Amino acid sequence: MEQNLLLYLSAIIALGILCQWLAWLLKLPSILLFLVAGLFLGPFTGFLNPDALLGNFLAPIVSASIAIILFEGSLRLKVKDIKAKASVVINLVSIGAVITWVLTSLLVYLLLGLPLDLAFLVGAILIVSGPTVVAPLLCHTRPKKPLGPILKWESILIDPLGAIAAVLVFEAIMHQASGLSLFIPLIKIVIVGLTVGFILVKLLQFFVKRYFLPESLEVPFFLMILMVGFTFSNFLQPESGLLTATVMGILLANQNVISITHVAQFKENLAIPLLANLFIILVARLKPEFLNQYGWKELLFLLAIIFLVRPIAVFCSTIKSGLSLREKLFLSAVSPRGIIAAAVSSLFAIHLSEYGFPQADKLVSLVFLVIMGTVVINSFFLKPLANFLKVSQPDPQGVLFVGAHDWAREMARKIHEEGFEVLLVDTNWFHIKLAEQEGLPHFYASVFSDCVLEEIEFEGIGKLFALTGNDEVNSLAVVHFAEVFGYKEVYQLPPLQKNIGCLRISAPKRGRILFGEEIDYQFFEYRYRKGYVIRKIKITEKYSMEDAFACFSGDFIPLFLITEDRKKIKVYTTDYRPNPSPGDLLVALTPPK
Repeated sequence: MEQNLLLYLSAIIALGILCQWLAWLLKLPSILLFLVAGLFLGPFTGFLNPDALLGNFLAPIVSASIAIILFEGSLRLKVKDIKAKASVVINLVSIGAVITWVLTSLLVYLLLGLPLDLAFLVGAILIVSGPTVVAPLLCHTRPKKPLGPILKWESILIDPLGAIAAVLVFEAIMHQASGLSLFIPLIKIVIVGLTVGFILVKLLQFFVKRYFLPESLEVPFFLMILMVGFTFSNFLQPESGLLTATVMGILLANQNVISITHVAQFKENLAIPLLANLFIILVARLKPEFLNQYGWKELLFLLAIIFLVRPIAVFCSTIKSGLSLREKLFLSAVSPRGIIAAAVSSLFAIHLSEYGFPQADKLVSLVFLVIMGTVVINSFFLKPLANFLKVSQPDPQGVLFVGAHDWAREMARKIHEEGFEVLLVDTNWFHIKLAEQEGLPHFYASVFSDCVLEEIEFEGIGKLFALTGNDEVNSLAVVHFAEVFGYKEVYQLPPLQKNIGCLRISAPKRGRILFGEEIDYQFFEYRYRKGYVIRKIKITEKYSMEDAFACFSGDFIPLFLITEDRKKIKVYTTDYRPNPSPGDLLVALTPPK
């Protein structure tokens, strides 16, 4: 038995990581491959039966996992960012959510014939979308502003709101509540969730602020407090733990008492593998007979969710918003459901089955039908639709700089002055503060952190310059962003040449090599300390590139060209040496003069 359990768990973990790797390789949302893996392990082959494998532990594991995922998502909810995009986002998560809830519930009740209480539970669950699905779609599609920020913040906010709405309906079903008594569980949930969440955040601030925790234990300690708070809240008031987790995340994200830099990397360390394994387990729970029950009514329900409910919700939420018809149509097309919908539906189905509610399993099959349908349709058709509607970014030329040291900032300034977007990402706080003082867009994080892909708006940015003194960081950065910008537009400094005895070792090259084979980080550092500067040189009929070389006696390193119409940046690399035309700006490293 133990060997079988170990085999199953190993298969789930291995498949979860494999799916994430394949999703990166194929440029697809990872949830799409999780679906395929879960269907293969469960309904198709019968290899995995999560109910038999985990038994009574299944519901607690699912519930605790939802709390962790909601906590991780809430850590990105900064109020100042929400205010900047408040109008449409607030309408979508309020008016739009209510419309989605009501229309979906009516479709389930009238079209599929489920009981009204179960129909409203399905409608509440299908409110949510989630950043784990929307963020990769936006990264792949790259819509223009303000569409990307609107969809990103809607997906983050709607998860906890949808979960709370589902809890409210679930409590009403379980306690057969109606009228004012329907809101008594909700009031208790809100009071317990807010109170426990607030107290625990104050406790965390107390421990961290007084240095009672070593840095290495911060993430485990935060996780421990989260789980204690989640369990204690559920003990005081059932189903209030999810709100506690959400409140903790929001409060931590919007306080300045302690640093949560390590905790903000929560997703890379725990939430991503947890999400993968949980989703595979939940899909594997689907029974083959439920998949066989999908007929024309279920297909019609799915199409109505995509082509009727979502557009009505969007158009009602964007009245007087200033968005164009094309932008509203694009927002209407983005409607994927993700891990929270899967987890919440599975959790409630388990509880409803335990209490003998008829058609409880139908709840899970319907929710997974919508998840599979919306994810597949959005994955394959969203980018062509964005191009057709002309809401995707046309050949963005701005630059994402990995490294914010002095000469990287100087390069960024030359580009920014000509109207192009730039962004400097660095883990060196001193460099980031200097970028802020110089008025350059900046982001304090590791370039490999998922928050970079999820929180940064890449509007107008289409190139990557990896300019750090660490060859491995540069090489990995171009690989990491090749799926965003394409291999043609990811650049790195040439690896530093190292002499060890008689051996000459060079780090691996993965991106296009900037400027020249010998013009590495040390080359720039040495010359910049000697007073060399980065200049913009206007090329004219009377002053050519050859004249510039002669003016600086050949001590002249061309870096990139900005075309006369200010629409394109042409980068000098080892495999491409563009010839400037009259009117172009040549940006070059030159000696002091």
